[in-house]
Amino acid sequence: MGTSGTKPSSPRALLPTWVDDVAASTPSAPPLPTPLPVPAPPGQPGATPVPAPSGTPPNPVPVPQPLPPLASPAAGKPLGSARSDFSRAARSRGGGGRDLRRAAGKYVRAMGGARNAARAMAPSRRVMTGLGQLLGQVAQNGPAAALRFFNLQSLVGAPIADVFLALTDLLCPDGGTIDEAIARNAMLETVGELGAAGDLPFDGATPDVLDAVFTGALARSIETKLFNEIGGRSIRLPTDVAAVEIIQRTLHDFIQGTVRDRFAAAGGTLASVPYAGVEAFVQAIYEQSFELIRILGDSA
Repeated sequence: MGTSGTKPSSPRALLPTWVDDVAASTPSAPPLPTPLPVPAPPGQPGATPVPAPSGTPPNPVPVPQPLPPLASPAAGKPLGSARSDFSRAARSRGGGGRDLRRAAGKYVRAMGGARNAARAMAPSRRVMTGLGQLLGQVAQNGPAAALRFFNLQSLVGAPIADVFLALTDLLCPDGGTIDEAIARNAMLETVGELGAAGDLPFDGATPDVLDAVFTGALARSIETKLFNEIGGRSIRLPTDVAAVEIIQRTLHDFIQGTVRDRFAAAGGTLASVPYAGVEAFVQAIYEQSFELIRILGDSA
């Protein structure tokens, strides 16, 4: 759903129809090594030791527990007003971004605030936590050690797009719920953009590049969530492809800007985030980004 250049096989969509098409339009991932072993509890037979990077917990990629389900936004705070603003933006080819910002801000309000909006991103939060842990380990311990920790050591020296495609299949396999598909789509959009940028080797990516990949993927997950919630239901989009691209680009730039702003305010680099603190860091970026979206939407 992003607006950056992608490879021909990279999935791009505006409405939720992409959910059914992701697998068909996505290139096959390189063969993955044996899945990560799951250590048995201390004292029980069958425990398989997994080496951990220096100064990090022994278990790779701990998956956060799901948060309790949220009440539907329709319960007391419907999304009708947000959809109306989105429809106006569609009819006016983005309307300079004002209506889109209003629609996004009203979505956050309808969800009950930034915290609830962030909690509704639980599948994406889990995926972005894994992504942040990998990229943080690259910055702190080097690419070879990071890939080995995630059982992707066969991809040492591979193009960065191949590494992220394999990581996508590891963190968010094809199938699952709409929200899980949103997380996968955000990662695949990132893969497409990386592929379009050339064959940059993963072990040659600078910390700035890795941070940009992280913020880009996180922003795309929010962007796709908003389109699914307020742009993909009862919205008549223009049939003019150029108009649709303007709407996509306008919302993409808005969301990307908010995420980058919050990421910079939080320190601006994954290299400074401890492995065990990545989950809380990701949750904070989501929550603060949604709060900024609300503020900017209210002022539009």
